[in-house]
Amino acid sequence: MKKCLSVVLTLVMLVSVSACGNGSKGSGKTLYEQGLEVASLMVEATRTEKYVEIYSSSSELGKMIKEIGEGDYETLEAVYAITIDDEKFRGILEVDNYNEISERLQAALRNRMFGSLITQINGMGGTEELAVSSICTHGKTFVDDSITDNTIYLYVYEDALPIAVTFTVGEGGAVSASGTFIMYDGFSCGSVEEVEESFRAFDVEVSEIDYK
Repeated sequence: MKKCLSVVLTLVMLVSVSACGNGSKGSGKTLYEQGLEVASLMVEATRTEKYVEIYSSSSELGKMIKEIGEGDYETLEAVYAITIDDEKFRGILEVDNYNEISERLQAALRNRMFGSLITQINGMGGTEELAVSSICTHGKTFVDDSITDNTIYLYVYEDALPIAVTFTVGEGGAVSASGTFIMYDGFSCGSVEEVEESFRAFDVEVSEIDYK
């Protein structure tokens, strides 16, 4: 995992450029609602041929994106919240001198690592899947002082690809949300236990959200 971490983090930095925008302040929306807005933008992009052509001229990638857009993103099956506590995060990094860097750098490292989780999962699906997920990534920024921990909301649909929206917390209550389709066929999300198993390499904590 450590061998590919630097490559994955570079990808995350590039993807985050396209994920920034549509900032909202004091909207009073829940994380669930914020994530749905990101998911809606992602689905719209997959269904807009001219938009896809801006990012890729590959007919194969275009076909894959079109197929994603044909899913039913109106019918949710479940929503899960995924977190990692700080001690488990250190274990994932396997860094002995973690405490020797400043708290500011620790926070930056946590955000980058957390933001790379879905990218690492999609990377297990192959280069085409990783490329498509990067093209379809979208996001927004907003302010919410009540959010203190980095969190992933996983939206599971009855007849469509799962969408993971990663919320990373910055200074002054700023929150960055970045949404990604999960392209890896080996990813299971039919229950809390299945989601935990799919993230087993990262030792995450999973809970189901009551969104109804």
